[in-house]
Amino acid sequence: MTDDAESDPPDQSDQSDPPDPPESSADDPLEDVPLSLDAHLDILANERRRYLLEYLWDQPGHVGSFEAATKHTISQHGQKYGWQPNHDDIQVDLQQHHLPKLADAGLIEYDIRSQTIRYRGNDRLEEIYERIVEFERDR
Repeated sequence: MTDDAESDPPDQSDQSDPPDPPESSADDPLEDVPLSLDAHLDILANERRRYLLEYLWDQPGHVGSFEAATKHTISQHGQKYGWQPNHDDIQVDLQQHHLPKLADAGLIEYDIRSQTIRYRGNDRLEEIYERIVEFERDR
């Protein structure tokens, strides 16, 4: 049995070379890809990610340090639950789970060398977040 894909070259008569991507897309392939509603909700479903986003939204230029984001997350958790989680545990969780998820969604840039996080802006995410806050407030 032979694999047709290997034995017959694709018909190239109807195909043209794909256009070169815009220069900005070469730097960030997700820049122009809109997130689905499910992706927005998945991002906002986690409390620590919401704390991280809240911290960044409050920073000048939406840029903050990883250490300050960690402290903010610990503080918010403490206010809600009456006890504060371990600093190192929060840092590991943010660094290994939440920052990569936000970066993969194109919402943040995280520079591990300078330990800075930059929120890239997403109006739809912010609108959904505000509706969630209103819903929680009205409960």
